[in-house]
Amino acid sequence: MNQETIGRNIRKARRDRDMTQDALAERLSVTESAVSQWEVGKTVPDLMLIPALCSALGVTSDWLLGVGEEKRREEIAEITRRAGALSSRGHGDEAARLLEEALRQYPNDEELMGRLLFVENDCDRVIELGEWMLKNSTDESNRRDAIQCLVFAYRDKGNIARAKELAYTLPDLYQTRNVLLNTLLEGEERERHIREFRSTLLDALAFDIGMVEDGEYAARKVIALYELMYEDGDYAFAHIRLYDRWITLARAAANRKEADRTLEALSEAEKHAAAFDRYVEAPSYTHTSPLFRGTHEPNVGLNYKENTAHGLLDTMKDPVFDFIRETSAFEAIRTRVEPLAGEWDVNKA
Repeated sequence: MNQETIGRNIRKARRDRDMTQDALAERLSVTESAVSQWEVGKTVPDLMLIPALCSALGVTSDWLLGVGEEKRREEIAEITRRAGALSSRGHGDEAARLLEEALRQYPNDEELMGRLLFVENDCDRVIELGEWMLKNSTDESNRRDAIQCLVFAYRDKGNIARAKELAYTLPDLYQTRNVLLNTLLEGEERERHIREFRSTLLDALAFDIGMVEDGEYAARKVIALYELMYEDGDYAFAHIRLYDRWITLARAAANRKEADRTLEALSEAEKHAAAFDRYVEAPSYTHTSPLFRGTHEPNVGLNYKENTAHGLLDTMKDPVFDFIRETSAFEAIRTRVEPLAGEWDVNKA
């Protein structure tokens, strides 16, 4: 018998019946501490108690003991894998439908619910799932995921007070796992962790600059920041950040009818669009810049079905670029990008 599975099942069945540990213990003539030990997987009930326990919880012994649980977990793992592949390539609605269907088969499964939190676009549904997770889950990772999604859902619903209340339950930057592990890990593991953390911090800083500063000014600062840190130009995921900033600069220059600057910005955007699309579908990527040196497997979640080249073609249709549309330089960019445009390959996710 798997102690953790049995404990998880006892806890779920008890809560589904709105029964306290004390009430269950009284039904079985055991201590509340014994029930608590079962539920955290430290001990299992005596076999002689199983019939009475099943009767009290209204479940079968097969379910309680996790008979067929391995097959169930395999099925759920395959569902979440498929949902992850879909959502990471812009098919979020399809992934949400797949997960909702699975939840009808496996009600209140926390793995399915956790995945659904991140792909569901309906704020009310996110709030329903997230609040259930906070009330019922004892897994801290699941609870943190729920808080993250709830903060944005409540913000979008206009309930800033609840969003703030939840946000303040999370630790400050210097109390997070990433910062603390920098002081604990050793050797290559520590170096790899620090390099990955630098990348995360840089991306967060670039995002924050864009949130509070003037668009064109922020774009130039972010570009300069990435060029400073990735001195070998091996931007990896950051290609998409640079693409976005060069598009901002292209639009700004186009609004002023500055042809040379507009074409320069579009050319840079083209370079980063193609590089990002290659990065997403590559099996691995190697940084050579000293601050980020090392190899990793790209694991990119995308919010759109079409690749970045396709997005650039759409952007270039904007009337703001009409004053250079007939130039050979503009047409050359469009001609180079067009063969690269298309949808993301879900099978490569």
